[in-house]
Amino acid sequence: MPTTLFCDVCGAANRPEARFCFSCGELLRGGVPAVPGMVESSPTGSPLLMPETSLRQRYRILSLLGQGGFGAVYKAEDSEFGNRLVAVKEMSQKGLNAQEISEATDAFKREALLLGGLVHPNLPRIYDHFNEAGRWYLVMDFIEGETLEERMYKVGLPFRVEDVLDLAIKLCTVLDYLHHRQPPIIFRDLKPANIMVSTEGNLYLIDFGIARHFKPGQARDTVAFGSPGYAAPEQYGQAQTTPRSDIYSLGAIMHQLLSGNDPSVTPFRFNPLSLGGQLVPAALDTLILRMVEIDESKRPAAMAAVKQELEYIATHPDDVQVASAVKNTVLWGTLVCAYQNQCSHITAGAWSPAGSHIVSASEEGVIKVWDADKGHTLVTYHGHASHISAVAWSPDGMSIATASKDRTAQVWHATTGQTLATFQGHACPVYAVAWSPRAKRIVSGGQNKAIYIWDAATGLPLGIYHGHTDYVYAVAWSPGGQYIASASADRTVRVWDANTGHTLTTYQGHRDYVYAVAWSPDGQYIASASEDKSAQVWNVSTGEDIYTCRDSSSQRIAVVWAADIPRSAFACSDGTVRVWDAVTGRNRDTYRSPTNRVVDLAWSPDGQRIASGSGDQVVEVWKAM
Repeated sequence: MPTTLFCDVCGAANRPEARFCFSCGELLRGGVPAVPGMVESSPTGSPLLMPETSLRQRYRILSLLGQGGFGAVYKAEDSEFGNRLVAVKEMSQKGLNAQEISEATDAFKREALLLGGLVHPNLPRIYDHFNEAGRWYLVMDFIEGETLEERMYKVGLPFRVEDVLDLAIKLCTVLDYLHHRQPPIIFRDLKPANIMVSTEGNLYLIDFGIARHFKPGQARDTVAFGSPGYAAPEQYGQAQTTPRSDIYSLGAIMHQLLSGNDPSVTPFRFNPLSLGGQLVPAALDTLILRMVEIDESKRPAAMAAVKQELEYIATHPDDVQVASAVKNTVLWGTLVCAYQNQCSHITAGAWSPAGSHIVSASEEGVIKVWDADKGHTLVTYHGHASHISAVAWSPDGMSIATASKDRTAQVWHATTGQTLATFQGHACPVYAVAWSPRAKRIVSGGQNKAIYIWDAATGLPLGIYHGHTDYVYAVAWSPGGQYIASASADRTVRVWDANTGHTLTTYQGHRDYVYAVAWSPDGQYIASASEDKSAQVWNVSTGEDIYTCRDSSSQRIAVVWAADIPRSAFACSDGTVRVWDAVTGRNRDTYRSPTNRVVDLAWSPDGQRIASGSGDQVVEVWKAM
C-alpha cells in the first residue's frame, strides 16, 4: 500500500487510509473510509455519516437531518450529557482549494467562538466545535420541529395576519439582540429555510452563515452572503451590510407570508399588499414596503423600531385601516396610511407644520391627533359640544384651533389636549378658523356673516369685519400675514387687510356658494371652490380669473395648495380628488377614493402628501408625487 495518496483533482497529499481528499473532498483512488461508518451518498460526492457512527467518541449519529453544498446536518446523542439530543453540522471542504480551506477554517473558528457565547430563547445553544478526519463539526441544540419553509408548503399561503405579526415580533426580538452584540452580528441570510418552528411553537434562527465559508467557489462571493429574493440589494455589491439588511430580509419574508408571492421569482419587486385578496392593515402594508425599500436609508433604522410598530398594529386593531378596503383605489400616488378611528363622519383636518401628525375632526364633536405615517392616535379632544366645522394647526406646532357649531372657537394644546382659550364672540355656529403666520392671532367666521380677529392666547376680540351678506364658510391668512381671504355663501371671496379690515379685492367669479379658499405659497393667487361645480384660480391684486376648472358631475367642496409646488387639489362630492397644475390649469391626475364623498383636504407642508377626509369616518394619506 502506498505511504501517501495524491488527489487527482487538487494534488494534495493524503494519508494512505484516506478515501476522500482532505483538501477538496474528492474520492481518492484506493483509499478507505476516513471515519468508520462513512459512505458516499451525497449528490456532491461528499461522504455522509451512517447511523451509529461515533464522533470524538462522544457524539453518536442517529440519522441524517439534511444536506446541502456545505455538507450535512445529523441528529445525534451526546454521551457525556445523559445522551441528550443534539444537532451536528458537518462542514465539507469539497471543491475548496488550500487557500480557501485556510480562510474557511479561520472564519469557522471565529464565528463558532462568537456564537458559542450567545444566550437567547430564540437561538439554539452551540456546545462544541471540532475537526475530525479533515472536516469541521459544530454541535448545537437539537430542535424538534420544521422550518418555516416546510410549514409554508405544508399549510399553504397566505398566513393569517395575526400569525405573521407574532412570528415577525419574535424575529425582531432575536435579531435586535444580535444587532446589539459587540461586535454586532448581522444575520445576512434570513429566509424561511433558516427559521425553525418547534413542535411547541417556539421559533429559532438555525443558520448563522458559518456554512457559507464551505461552499465551493463562494467563499468570497457576495452571493453567498444571502439568498436571492430575501437578500438586500447592498449584499450584492460593495456596500457594508448593516441591521437594515436584516430588516429588508424580514420584510421580504413577511410580504411572502401575507401575499403568497415568492420573492425569489421577482427579486426587489414588492407590490402593495392592498392589491392582494387578504385583509391586511394598511399600517402593516406601509411598514413592510418601507422595510423592503431598495434605498436602505429609507428603511427603518433599527429592528427595535420595526418591533415597536408591529406590536402597536397587533395590539391596536381599531387604530388601523384594512388595506383591502382600499384595494380598488385608482391611485396615481401610493397610499401611506388610512385612519378610521373617528366615531362619525370626518368634517375637517389639518397637518402639523412638521408634517408628522394630522388632526382630524368629526361631526359628533370629537377631535383626534394621530401619527401621519402609522395611524396611531396620540390625543383625543372633547372640548366642543357639537359638530366640528374646521381645524387649524398653529405655525409653531404647539396649538390647534377648532371651530364648532356650538358657537365657539377654541385653542388647545396639541400634545396634551388642554384647552388654552375659548372665543365666544360668535352668536351663531362657527364654520371657519385660521391662524396668522406668527401664531399670535386667529381669524374665524360663520353663520353671522362677519369675520372675527382675536388673540390666540386669551380669546379676546381684536376686530370684527363686515361685508359679506351670507354665511362665511372658509377663511385663510395670507403667507405674509398682511391679508385674510374669506369665502361666503354670498358667492364671493373677499380679501381683507388683516389690520384695518379694509377690503382689498372682492372676487365674484362663482355662481353659487363658495365653500373653500386657499392662498398660493407666494401669496399672489387664491384658489377657491364652489357649489357651482367649479374650482377657480385668480389674481389676488386684480381679481383676474387665471383659469376655471369645471365638472358637471360633482360639487367641488374643498381646495388646497401644494407648498412651493405649482399644484392645487380639489375634493369632489363624487369621491374624487383632482390635482391641477396651478399655472396652466391642466388636470394632472385624479385620485378616486373607494370610501365615500370626500369632504375635506389637507396638503402636507412639504407638498408630498395629501390627506383626504370622507363621509365614512376614514382619513386617507397618500403620496402626491
